[in-house]
Amino acid sequence: MGLEEEVAEKAKANGWHVELRKRHGSRIQDLILSRGGLVLVVQVKDYSSPAGPSTVTQTKRDFDEYIRHLLEERLGVIVVPILISKSISDKARKRALSYGVRCYSPSEFENALR
Repeated sequence: MGLEEEVAEKAKANGWHVELRKRHGSRIQDLILSRGGLVLVVQVKDYSSPAGPSTVTQTKRDFDEYIRHLLEERLGVIVVPILISKSISDKARKRALSYGVRCYSPSEFENALR
């Protein structure tokens, strides 16, 4: 089982609705997790080295495209861009902060789902 599937299973176990690798607009998001009015747009990277700034950019683009999709479909939800990786470089964290992307390790994210 890959990291995407592992995160998806943990989210389901914690009561989240999970969409795995689904196209919204012109991009395919790794995971869309929703519960109540909260939607998490999740980019998952299982790299052996730290996730870099380009991964944060990809997360932000996936989030932006999902927002465009949601605004066409419905209003009244909170959507949060999230990057999950075993390790994230300092440069990537700085870019994530400037983009509003939240960064988590897989275990930190599991705790956040509770």
